[in-house]
Amino acid sequence: MSSADGSADQRTGAGLGPVLRGPARPAAVAVVLLTLCACATTRSGLTHASAAQANMPCSEAVRVASGALLRLGYSPELIAAPRPGAPGKIVGHKNSGWSAATPEPGTEYTATVTVTCSNQGAEFDAVTDEGIPAALTFGPDFKAALDKVAARHVTRPRLNDQPETGLLIAVEPLRGADAAAEFGNDLSSSGITAVRVKIDNHTDRTYDFTTAGVQLVTQEGERIEPLADAQLAQLATSLHPILQKKRLGDATIAPQAVLSGFLYFPASAYRRATLVLVDQATEEEEGFSVEF
Repeated sequence: MSSADGSADQRTGAGLGPVLRGPARPAAVAVVLLTLCACATTRSGLTHASAAQANMPCSEAVRVASGALLRLGYSPELIAAPRPGAPGKIVGHKNSGWSAATPEPGTEYTATVTVTCSNQGAEFDAVTDEGIPAALTFGPDFKAALDKVAARHVTRPRLNDQPETGLLIAVEPLRGADAAAEFGNDLSSSGITAVRVKIDNHTDRTYDFTTAGVQLVTQEGERIEPLADAQLAQLATSLHPILQKKRLGDATIAPQAVLSGFLYFPASAYRRATLVLVDQATEEEEGFSVEF
């Protein structure tokens, strides 16, 4: 709104900081409206967003916040677990490089989610240093990611004698003696790291698994995909038959079914794995992060 002399006055929107209102170009108005809808503000080069989940316990809030960051392309890491009266923190990193088009390090962005728990549920306050255009949609994207993760496989309190529920996922790189016991060779001399993957589907839903949905993250933050069968044959000719026999392929995981096997990666020091499954009924992706 403008004053009588035509100058722009200043208003403060709830949680939005100062918003200048007055004569503005259509493009500027569009940006303001988008910011309002995103429930996010940008200041000092950082974009902030917030969301809440009613009746959500602290332990579930960690899973949901981590899953939301993973959906937005960040590799999440729990820094401090939340508990009633003390907020928790989850930090995720995203590197703009290491793609087929850009096979080298790029700019690394950081997103931090502060999780506050109470008897009413969990509140999530997120901030990212990623710039435009991603910053313009960070608010709605973050909330949508939270909602999707929160809607799936919420673990409720249960008796000790009740079976596990949900998706149970284990990813374990085999080193030295463990690899030698499994394959008759520790594989490091061939430049290979064998990784055991096990997915136990204690749900009533069917999931699609693809090897392309599994990546390992190195200590430097580089994302590595599994070696193709032709690469395995070249690196370990004599061991190729047994590697191929134990190799995990694309598969469908039915309710109450278990999928297990090995994937093979270039030998390196890895710190985590990311894995994506697709719900057949909804065709939605669900991401997981497993720390080593």
